[in-house]
Amino acid sequence: MRALVAGSAGPDARRRPAVITVLTLWLAAAPVLQLLSVGGLRILNFAPDRPWNYLAYGLAAPYVALLLWRRHPRARFAAYVFLSHETVRGAHLHHGDAVAVALLGVVLLQLPSARRWAPSLRPAEIRARLRRLAGTR
Repeated sequence: MRALVAGSAGPDARRRPAVITVLTLWLAAAPVLQLLSVGGLRILNFAPDRPWNYLAYGLAAPYVALLLWRRHPRARFAAYVFLSHETVRGAHLHHGDAVAVALLGVVLLQLPSARRWAPSLRPAEIRARLRRLAGTR
């Protein structure tokens, strides 16, 4: 029997769920897929002729992947923002496949294992942290 980690929800609280691994790998692969689009690979929202793609897929996607991988408190929120961005861009550019993949990512983040790994932000905790930073009570 595995030893419980102090403050963990169960014996597998330290084990990264497969859902998180898949999302992280997908986001981490975004810069490579963007570079491959220069060579002609056109999938989802990856395209060489849109300058915004290099920022979104070269910086934002790997950053969100890092947050998810390292279990950062804001990882879930960052993933939702990025996936919402992908959904809107896919709808705007008429890329149904990109919309479907982004929405699938949102659905995967709703699974219990993903919710345990990357819980939702709690507004009361955020306000308390901001008050501490500001030096007020």
